[in-house]
Amino acid sequence: MPVGNWNLEFLNHNSQRNYPLADTATGTDTSGSFTIPEDFIVELDLPIHAGLNVTSGRFFIKRIDAYSIGYAVIVGYAPVSGDPVDAATALIPRQSFATGAKNVVFSLGGVGTFSDTAGKIVIGKLTGIDLQPSGSWFFAFTAGQLDPDAIRPIITGVSSITLINGSQASGKFYGDVELVAGNNCQLVPVVVDGDLARIRINFIQGEGSVEDCTCYGDAALTTPIKTINGVPATTAGGFSFAGTDCLQIEPITNGVKFVDTCASPCCGATELERITQDLERLAQQATNIEGFLSRLQISVQTMDMVVLGSRLNDRSCAT
Repeated sequence: MPVGNWNLEFLNHNSQRNYPLADTATGTDTSGSFTIPEDFIVELDLPIHAGLNVTSGRFFIKRIDAYSIGYAVIVGYAPVSGDPVDAATALIPRQSFATGAKNVVFSLGGVGTFSDTAGKIVIGKLTGIDLQPSGSWFFAFTAGQLDPDAIRPIITGVSSITLINGSQASGKFYGDVELVAGNNCQLVPVVVDGDLARIRINFIQGEGSVEDCTCYGDAALTTPIKTINGVPATTAGGFSFAGTDCLQIEPITNGVKFVDTCASPCCGATELERITQDLERLAQQATNIEGFLSRLQISVQTMDMVVLGSRLNDRSCAT
């Protein structure tokens, strides 16, 4: 039972009992070399969102790091099935007790799945734990189990805001956060009786409070193509080009090319050269024929003159 009025104070009373560890917790690490003194942790308050669907009796002291510059306390959560995970951690620098202070409050910040949790841990004094060996000491769930009273469920809500732009994420914003409209943006509060308050975000142009919006590549307005030869596109904006046996359609940069495959030359340079030589010989033969015809015509004319001259003269015809 408590001895004297000194034990009536809550934190001093805790320094003489197992709390915030459960009554059944031994506080001894897995190796049996390190034991958590009763006057080390005198209070622990860890609020957990109810939406995480965890059991308050499954939290425990998972690890304690003991070094000359201070201590670190890691609170873990042991699910019914699966491996334990880190839930929160607190750093306890030795300099916080340099002036003989006791019952010092430190932040107990959540990690991993419990990253939006912010609790507190109260360290009574370092007298007892300084007698323990240094190093990192791990505890089983039964040895480091916390009293369920130290875990306080809270209603799920917005605890912080993080801004994400592409692959970059900002730090977390806590407390009162103001939303400020920038260029071409307007924030309108919508409050309706009996309904939830809302903030409507409008993307606008002009109105004197913002800059005109000029999108890249859209500075010059151009007339769109509506029809081709009077034929409009489909309701979805599609337009088809169909080829035939002799007409082939090929894509090119920013357009299409129509190729008449039937009218393309079928002869190469060698065949064209032979045809040219044949045409030249044919032209030479035609010239020779023309010369022969001229000579033949002259011969015929000469023969006509000789023959007619011998038949027709100044003599009369014989009777």
